[in-house]
Amino acid sequence: MKQKSKKYIEAVDLLRKSKPLLDSSEEIEREVIRRISGSESHLTAAISISDVLFGWTSIFWIRRSLIAASLFLVVVFVYQQSVILKQVNWLSKQVITNYEFTDHVNQSEFERRVKFLKISGGSINQRDLNISEKRIEMLLESLDKLQSEYGELMRIIQDDPELKELIEKKMDERNSTKVKL
Repeated sequence: MKQKSKKYIEAVDLLRKSKPLLDSSEEIEREVIRRISGSESHLTAAISISDVLFGWTSIFWIRRSLIAASLFLVVVFVYQQSVILKQVNWLSKQVITNYEFTDHVNQSEFERRVKFLKISGGSINQRDLNISEKRIEMLLESLDKLQSEYGELMRIIQDDPELKELIEKKMDERNSTKVKL
């Protein structure tokens, strides 16, 4: 250890003793100042706004990862849109039924006509219809009554598995005995 430090001290002393010969110290001083000021202006020109904002584009792995992320987002967006369109198409094909059974007294004339139109499927023109208003009222009342009783019956059947099985069996027998044309 002492040898290394001794050699170091000797080398430093040797360098101190051998000073360069300076012909004009003022020229050297001006040259040093010119180079220092030139490097400062070079640094400020090199660090521009575009380098700060878009310097990451020169880094290869960041560019590739951002491209992959954007492609992933586009694929997810396309998938979501296709799912939404399928659901909208499916919903547009569904039949809308009204399970609320209101009393005949609370229905307005407009609601009765709309209900009659729904029952007929919109195929009956009311101007060409030769049925009296009283008969239409009776039909709507019986339909309301039938729907409320049918709804209660369906709930009872769904709650009792044996009854449900028996009804399904009877329906199958009935369907098999029908004459097919």
